[in-house]
Amino acid sequence: MARTKHFASRARDRNPTNATASSSAAAAAGPSATPTRRGGSQGGEAQQSATPPATTTAGRKKGGTKRTKQAMPKSSNKKKTFRYKPGTVALREIRHFQKTTKLLIPAASFIREVRSVTQIFAPPDVTRWTAEALMAIQEAAEDFLVGLFSDAMLCAIHARRVTLMRKDFELARRLGGKGRPL
Repeated sequence: MARTKHFASRARDRNPTNATASSSAAAAAGPSATPTRRGGSQGGEAQQSATPPATTTAGRKKGGTKRTKQAMPKSSNKKKTFRYKPGTVALREIRHFQKTTKLLIPAASFIREVRSVTQIFAPPDVTRWTAEALMAIQEAAEDFLVGLFSDAMLCAIHARRVTLMRKDFELARRLGGKGRPL
């Protein structure tokens, strides 16, 4: 059915001045107050339309959403916060971290882990580390992890996926001979 404009045949049941008055009264009363269309105590609403509202087979009125939208006060001109498309920020961060040469793992937490591993595996007389040794271990660890992640990503792409999974890391370690064998 083609859409045509029939302004004369539309039922105009509201006067613009009465509509603003009733919506402001409903907004002042709160969200739980719903305006009544027929039989209400307000004079402007009693003379709205003489035709009964269309009902469905279950007896419910059609267009109930229109009344709920009318009862809700319109939000003031709130500007939507800007969001980048998914993946844009991730690609920007990848480019940023590929350009930088600083270490990515925080030094304090890495040193704490090195000391805890030292207590477990080293003899009791080895407890002290020089700063240069800790920095060398951290650089080697980060280089190992970056290589492992890149190899695992190649395995995931080969499997026609973009999500890294545990099996990608296991395959990358087996093929590259990195870490202990599984």
